[in-house]
Amino acid sequence: MKKILISCQFASNKGDRAIAEFIISCLKKIPNTSITLSTTEPHLWQNLESVNVVGFGYKNFLDKIKNSILGRVLIKIQSLFYSKLVYPRLLSYGNKSKLIKFLSKDYIELVKESDLVIVTGGHHITSIRSRNALFSVTYDIGLISIFAKKYILWSQTIGPIQFDNAKAKAFFYEVLRKAEAIYVRDANSIECIHNIFPNLKNIKKSYDSVFGFGGLNYLSYQKRDKKIGISIFNGLPKAFRLFPDIAKLLDLFADKGYSIEFFRMEHNDKELDDINSIVSQMSNKNALIKIFPFQTSTIDHLNEVATCRFFIGYKTHSVIMALSTSTPLLAICYHQKTYDFMQDYGMEMYAVDDEKFDLKKTLTIIELLIQNKDDVYKAINLKSKKIADRVLSDFSSEIEG
Repeated sequence: MKKILISCQFASNKGDRAIAEFIISCLKKIPNTSITLSTTEPHLWQNLESVNVVGFGYKNFLDKIKNSILGRVLIKIQSLFYSKLVYPRLLSYGNKSKLIKFLSKDYIELVKESDLVIVTGGHHITSIRSRNALFSVTYDIGLISIFAKKYILWSQTIGPIQFDNAKAKAFFYEVLRKAEAIYVRDANSIECIHNIFPNLKNIKKSYDSVFGFGGLNYLSYQKRDKKIGISIFNGLPKAFRLFPDIAKLLDLFADKGYSIEFFRMEHNDKELDDINSIVSQMSNKNALIKIFPFQTSTIDHLNEVATCRFFIGYKTHSVIMALSTSTPLLAICYHQKTYDFMQDYGMEMYAVDDEKFDLKKTLTIIELLIQNKDDVYKAINLKSKKIADRVLSDFSSEIEG
């Protein structure tokens, strides 16, 4: 039996869950295959059938602590423990480090037993989150590069990434070099990799896994509700500054008689607080508001998006889900990758940079989108099927090859 480990999955993020569900659906079609999913919060995958669900190699010693003040203090201590003690040993000693073997024993054994490890797509290898790109996810990717027989980095965004530590740079070069293949989902990642590691030869351009759902039969545009869907960015400071403007965008639709459906992308109450904050800032107090829950399958989520005539996406995978379901949309881009995805569909004229957001210009873009809705739907629909076929082909050739 072929053993496959899917690693580095965030259970509390709807987009990352969609990636995992796509990969699992593909792997289940391969006979005599054992599937293990390594995820941040295994309890959030209770209904997953025929898949062994485990935690990360990075040990979170504090996930049982309920006291928020104590939790914040101990998280700081844990971060210092990893940054000062664990990461230096990962970079210097690798498979010779007794500390790493002790901390991540069960995970390392899973990696060693697997015939193939798939590092799930998403935005993983970057120094945006942490200095020298060292944090929980890249710790696990590092372990894979050391102990796996064979691994691929699938459907990745890589960068921006900077190093002020020569050992960290050398380590990540080995992580990338030793991969069977590095599948990137946006053109910006290729440029980023080549700027830092120009000699790498194993880079392949594909698309995000969730585009693989684009070939399904979604509700036709003529049958859709007079409704706009929206997903927001929760927890990003610069996103908070856009909430008053987002409220005005929704007012435009509400004043035209559209209902509004918020699609949750995070498993936390703060996202709900942000949704309520935007609604409270709307001038139209009679708008019909609905919130689609987080605890749904990807297919149910996509089918619900496909009931909307328009969409506003301020999360990477909310944009991908709208494109996959052929839903005309405005993409608010917090990173170049979102613009790249819109450009893949020829929809870059409906993408706006959140750093340079101009309400008046954006309202004009939305009016143009409404005016061209039928042509936009047809163009996205045609492209979705082609990109879905490409994702399925790329994944199948790598797994079965």
